Amino acid sequence: MLDPKQLVGEQIKQYRIEAHIDRGGMADVYLAQDMNLQRKVALKIMLPAYAHDKQFVERFWREARTAARLDHPNIVQVYEISSTPGQRPYIAMQYIDGGSLKDKLTALDGRPLPEKEALTIIRQVADALSVAHNANVIHRDIKPSNILLRPNGKPVLVDLGIAAVQTGEKLTRTGTLIGTPHYMSPEQVSGKPVDGRSDLYSLGVVLYELLCGRRPFEATESLAVLHKHVYEAPQPLPERRSGLSQQTYRLVDICLQKDPNQRYQTAGELAAAIDRALAGKKPERPRPKPWQPPAATEPLVYDHPVAGHPVADEPVKQRPWWLAAIFVLLLAAVGSYFAFFSDGIGPSNSLPATAVTENGGGASQPENSPSTDVVVVEVTPTPEPPPPTAAPEPTEAAPPTNPPPTAAPPTAPPPTDTPFAGPVTLEIGRSVQNRPIEAVSFGSGSKAIIFVGGLHAGSAPGSVTLARQAVTYFESNPHMIPANATVYIIISANPDSLYAPGQLDGRLNANGVDLNRNWDCRWSPTATWRGQSVSGGSAPFSEPETQALRNFIQDKGAAAVIFWEARVANGLSSAGACSENSRVSGPLSEIYGRAAGYSVADYENLTDQTLNGDGANWLDAQGYPTISVLLPDYEDIDWNSNLAGILAVLDAYGQ
Repeated sequence: MLDPKQLVGEQIKQYRIEAHIDRGGMADVYLAQDMNLQRKVALKIMLPAYAHDKQFVERFWREARTAARLDHPNIVQVYEISSTPGQRPYIAMQYIDGGSLKDKLTALDGRPLPEKEALTIIRQVADALSVAHNANVIHRDIKPSNILLRPNGKPVLVDLGIAAVQTGEKLTRTGTLIGTPHYMSPEQVSGKPVDGRSDLYSLGVVLYELLCGRRPFEATESLAVLHKHVYEAPQPLPERRSGLSQQTYRLVDICLQKDPNQRYQTAGELAAAIDRALAGKKPERPRPKPWQPPAATEPLVYDHPVAGHPVADEPVKQRPWWLAAIFVLLLAAVGSYFAFFSDGIGPSNSLPATAVTENGGGASQPENSPSTDVVVVEVTPTPEPPPPTAAPEPTEAAPPTNPPPTAAPPTAPPPTDTPFAGPVTLEIGRSVQNRPIEAVSFGSGSKAIIFVGGLHAGSAPGSVTLARQAVTYFESNPHMIPANATVYIIISANPDSLYAPGQLDGRLNANGVDLNRNWDCRWSPTATWRGQSVSGGSAPFSEPETQALRNFIQDKGAAAVIFWEARVANGLSSAGACSENSRVSGPLSEIYGRAAGYSVADYENLTDQTLNGDGANWLDAQGYPTISVLLPDYEDIDWNSNLAGILAVLDAYGQ
């Protein structure tokens, strides 16, 4: 990867690069001088790793074209799209040098904005959203860091990279549930189709924050915040800040309604309500009515799933076991997962599952928070269970008048699975260099759920670290293992591999074979990885490591198998499929991907390449639900996301 500072001082066409501003999931952002027009611009230049991937390039151009067609003074302007001499696509856009609304809130350190100033800012953003929604674009990630400020205070909306598009009455989205937890609408959290009213809820959250210096829902854990958006009412704004007009209080209350039908139905309605509040007039509550999409225009359909790094407002901390347990219960549908995901697609065929967001939209100042707090979770709201009632106190029974001569022998209860046993370390085989391949087991139920780390251990060492972290977690939380399940965690399936993160050498065993090209699905002695030739071995299952994995999975009759690999930015859950379609793995891919917040897509379709000898593909063909989970990076375990995926799989396949 190039050091981004190496481009400082370089000339790209008429742009002289002056400084590196920021790095997002797909692109570096630079401050540059347009030498022809003598103005500053922000250059968003795709990272070298993605510049030759047609899927990522296509998505990059789409973002530029989406922003370019939304002509409004409160939406960032795109000047040009082109490529560097090194064939890295770039977007030249407005440079907004007043910082972001988030910067302004940080500087205020919890102090609120004046009422009129806050309403004026939100009024202009509502105008921008009205234009976007009328062009069938739903932003989906409204938050202070995506609202930049000119020096005169005028807001500019940025980061349309994860926008969704309304086409007719169906929503075609770039992803599953993507957004920033503190600003997500209840329907977005719940995995329901979203429309423009979701953006209005998020904008209401921003307005609430501007008016009292705090967001309506706060918690140290992102999943707890998401729960609050769905199930809890915010603390009334008058309790946090007195002295505002009744019109403003009512306006905020309408924006934050859980039911979209009870909110303003369009951004134009919200803008008109703010005008009334600024004029001291009573706001009108919208009458409930079905959502109607704006008049049809040329659709902007994002039909190719792609991936990128999400942006965080705050770092995610490891959540306690009890919070994970609560959310696993919330993630469960009232019906079974299998009924819900029986077609391997999810709740709607119109929802391709993958999503992207960029850091600050290209023209903002850099954010200091790490990019780990954008959470993607599917929550199916269920009625709260009634509180438990106390059992009646036992009473002393009177002795029977005529007791039987002998008591009948008690009936033995039916055998049940032991709730927990372990950890137990098992050796499932040996590597080429005679190193042990070990699995750590938890539980003693009949349903075997197998997680495999380190298939490409040296190239993706994060997969080994993730497996170790999972072992540590279940050692401390054995109650999270379902009574009917046994969980097996294979720490490293390729213990002979060299430590070389992201490199081909790190994928190979001691025989120089890529173990994920050695299974009997479209096997070839010579295969490819990222355009490089790799060995698939002398025959299918020629390697002792793949033999050990195959035999262990078959011996246990696995109910689900998850391979942790790397990498796809923003993460990917890919179902095994040796033939054109997955045989049994689609539901597993959906469950893990949605819970973890990862894209759900077929890796081969995503990258337009054929995988020879792939393990997940072969296992799916044998009837074992199997997925490959590609982590966002080679060394980062992305623990919180993967814990959510692990627990969701246990809940669905271990009961």
